[in-house]
Amino acid sequence: MGKTYLLRELRASIKRVWPGIAAGFLLLILILPQPALADPAAISLSQASGYCGDSIEARATVDLAGTYRICWNSRTPANVKGTFTATGAGNHTVEFAVPETVKGTYGVFLTREDYSELARIDFVVISFVKIDPEEGPVGTKVSFTGNGFAASQDIQVSFLGTATAGKANTVGSWTLNYTIPATPASGYTFGVQFKEGTVWYDLVGKYFEVTPKITAPGSGTVGQTIQVQGTGFAGEEKNIKVIFRRQGTTVDVVAKDNIPADSKGSWQATVVVPAVQGGSYAVDASGPVTRAGDVPDVSFTLGAGILVEPGSAYVGDTITVEGGGFTTGETGIRVTFDGQAEATSITADRDGTWEYSFDLPASAYGSHTISASGDITASVAPVTISTRAKIEVFSPHEGAPGDSVSLTGSGFSSNQGLTVTVGGVAASGNMRTLSNGNVVINFQVPKGSIKGRQTLVVTDGGGATDSADFTVTEKILATPQPISPKGSRLRSGQITFRWGAITGSSNNVTYILQISDSPDVATYVWSKSGLQTSSYTLPEEEALLKGSYYWWVKAVDDYGNESPWSDSSSFSVSPIPTWVWVVIGVVILLVLMVVAYRETKFKVTE
Repeated sequence: MGKTYLLRELRASIKRVWPGIAAGFLLLILILPQPALADPAAISLSQASGYCGDSIEARATVDLAGTYRICWNSRTPANVKGTFTATGAGNHTVEFAVPETVKGTYGVFLTREDYSELARIDFVVISFVKIDPEEGPVGTKVSFTGNGFAASQDIQVSFLGTATAGKANTVGSWTLNYTIPATPASGYTFGVQFKEGTVWYDLVGKYFEVTPKITAPGSGTVGQTIQVQGTGFAGEEKNIKVIFRRQGTTVDVVAKDNIPADSKGSWQATVVVPAVQGGSYAVDASGPVTRAGDVPDVSFTLGAGILVEPGSAYVGDTITVEGGGFTTGETGIRVTFDGQAEATSITADRDGTWEYSFDLPASAYGSHTISASGDITASVAPVTISTRAKIEVFSPHEGAPGDSVSLTGSGFSSNQGLTVTVGGVAASGNMRTLSNGNVVINFQVPKGSIKGRQTLVVTDGGGATDSADFTVTEKILATPQPISPKGSRLRSGQITFRWGAITGSSNNVTYILQISDSPDVATYVWSKSGLQTSSYTLPEEEALLKGSYYWWVKAVDDYGNESPWSDSSSFSVSPIPTWVWVVIGVVILLVLMVVAYRETKFKVTE
């Protein structure tokens, strides 16, 4: 009774108080703060905007186990950028690259396996331009790549006022290439513009650094002439030098200096490879603005050769031959000129270099070869030297037309005809050069040479020529003196004129005779030139009429030298009247008749 009774009472008590307990518990739940409930699914991005190709991290939150997808722009299989499987509620990360597309706003979706949407977030695609490379020398091909532009949008890239145009493709991407023109070293900005409607807009400036550069052959020999070019130096930079530096050393050998760059920082120089030790070298260049360390070296392999100075010379000038690249201490080095030995026992120093000088021998105008070889080094490439024509000596240094001048020269062409001019007037005579190019001639100052300082020029048929100053003087011949007639009264107009002959001249002399009816030598009524002798008789057709006359004479030689006019001499012509000749004729006739009569009478008597 006791146990059963207690149980029955307990159950009755619980029934009586349970509604109160339940109500109190519910009130307690309502009163106490409750934890917030998490969203069942969500998506966020590591960045809200960016460029095509950017790596984006998508963070997804799910509340159930299952397979989920991250989609770009649309919930389709083609646009899935990542898939993950969740075993329960939790966070998951998917990394993907922004696809190549036109600029704009795109949705990034979190979907279930069946592509039903759970969450979405927007991503903005921004236009972007990449330049590659960002520095380099003149001639560098620069590539500009753009994406995130409008489909088929017009694009242009400009540099120093020159624009290169292009057009985006259907997904807003484009590529333009540009070659860096001759430009001084500096930093430059490429402008990128795009067109919307009819208006061009500046998008971005892309920086490019123009760097200096040289170009040169990769090998050569001592004495060889090479071309070295530079670009990307400072505009108008002066005193640029080209150097050779042996690998493993810090010693620079200047091969060329005082090179000027143009306004675009470019230059070109003809460089003679210096006489140095053979081996591997770096060719470099620098100037007051451009440092050698900023100019990439050109590797150069140097072989044995010779350097000859000067490149052209006169016979007798000193020629210096420098050798380099020979074996250390090499002996028996020989130098030849046109194959003839000039030296046979030169010894190289420890750097394989040596030097020898000789006088340029008698040689014809033009090119000749100098070469060298040693006991070890075979004959190196010959070097060409030019012999120049030269008037050595001429005497006298002045003279009148017709005077004889002797002249010697060297370095003219072999066995060629010679032309000698004085002030542009050619001298006569058959003159030729000798086989060795020497000249030994005599000539007369040509007729027509103008008095004063003139240029004497000697030229041969092979093109060799030289010139010197020569003074043309005036030669005055002795004045011939009239002999007869002199103050005479002549009965006939067929007169014989006589004058003193000129002697002692080395040239043929002729005479000019003039007759005037006035003592003024500026006027004359009759003249005769080219008279070979010192007398002249007027023929019948030139006989003078009655009157008073004056005559004078001058001498002229073959080269145009003249004497002054002689003093004038007077004479008159008074022919006998006709009646006098008739009377004389009658008298002579009577005399003849008397003589004839007497002769006849005496013969009859006998």
